[in-house]
Amino acid sequence: MECDLEDIETPYLRRLFAYWQDKRRGQDFPSRRDLDPREFAFALGHVLLIDVLERPQRFRFRLHGSVLSFRARYDMTGRMVDELPDEENRAVLLQRCRDLVRTRRPCFARSQRTVDGTAYGYEVVWLPLSSDGEQIDMLLGGLAYFDDPMRMARTTPHAAAGKERVPLPA
Repeated sequence: MECDLEDIETPYLRRLFAYWQDKRRGQDFPSRRDLDPREFAFALGHVLLIDVLERPQRFRFRLHGSVLSFRARYDMTGRMVDELPDEENRAVLLQRCRDLVRTRRPCFARSQRTVDGTAYGYEVVWLPLSSDGEQIDMLLGGLAYFDDPMRMARTTPHAAAGKERVPLPA
């Protein structure tokens, strides 16, 4: 599904998408070096960064956000997507990665995955990155589980400590 800011319900995913759009600066894609993790700290625990490798095409987790790792009960940072332990999740993510590289467009989805026999609904935004402006060489993802109590909060846990306020896009 193509990505439109209006489709995204979770405030920090809306903000991540708006951040990616801003970093494009008139180009089709930002590059990884255009992104500063401090500027999207509001979503960092919910972020996935995936390297796109060629010949053969494979995908490697550069970052598996801490909130997502905790939920999955494993950390994929530094590992290949085709090493994901859950067969269904592996197939879905591999297809999404391939589609992002092929279509060269951000995408948004709502779905569910099963962890230890329990189904969890989520929404995800996927954003392509390119270091040369042509070839997609990294994918930035943000994922929010529907049962996360912070998902619809107007502020992040950092804000609760008085450190940061999360403005919602208009």
